[in-house]
Amino acid sequence: MRAGRIAWGWLPRLFGSFLSLGLLSVSAHAYDCPKPTQQLTQDVTTDIRTEVSGLKGLAVMTFESKAATVTTDVFAKYKDAGSVALSHSMISIFCQIILPSTTLSDAEKLDRLYRLEELITRTSGQSVAMGRSAGTTCPTAQGAVLRPIHALFDAWQKLDVEQYLAQWAPEAIARSRYYVMRSADLNRRRRAAFAGYASVAVRKTDPRILFADGTKARISNVYTMQFVRRDGRVIDETNVGESYVLECDAANATWRIRENNDYEFKG
Repeated sequence: MRAGRIAWGWLPRLFGSFLSLGLLSVSAHAYDCPKPTQQLTQDVTTDIRTEVSGLKGLAVMTFESKAATVTTDVFAKYKDAGSVALSHSMISIFCQIILPSTTLSDAEKLDRLYRLEELITRTSGQSVAMGRSAGTTCPTAQGAVLRPIHALFDAWQKLDVEQYLAQWAPEAIARSRYYVMRSADLNRRRRAAFAGYASVAVRKTDPRILFADGTKARISNVYTMQFVRRDGRVIDETNVGESYVLECDAANATWRIRENNDYEFKG
């Protein structure tokens, strides 16, 4: 993928309402974003754009605080408009605003978009499918939701990198205090990491479902693992806290990992 270009996989493109409202800030041929709902009036859509425009360029911590306020205000102000309509439009408009940024990397742009979507989910109590590959009908039974998490750690234990990578969604992102990686970087780094280990022992995992609505799921987990490198060096990770966001794969109605937030705490 060329630098500065993000393959979002969202169709159709925004010609309709954004062009008529004068909201398109970059060429419609350059990026694909979720289409905004047609249910909202022009005044509401314009107001939402004004609100989310202030989120562009903010550092992560400032973004979290400001985005939480913006999300709460929009849902309170337009509570009769419908949460799905508001959610779609906020994400769509912010996507169009953030993608042309020249101060953020592709991973940081995706990071901000996902952080806003998470705040919208928490505010509305339901999620929306953000990409064309995301569905709405995944089973919410515990075994189905936790399947990709169990498969991920099983892949570590077997050092099966193909099984590991198969658990991630197309536009996945992995975060920690050390890095923010999109799927291409994750693929490259994990292949190198798996090749460098002689063995991996998964001592403990404790994944728990925090939210699941058929489109999106949120998981918390605490794990203990031991990594033995080919040079003999041993790395122990004990009671490491992390979380996941899963999205429904529209093609086969199974869950895949959209986000992983690692090293959130040590137990």
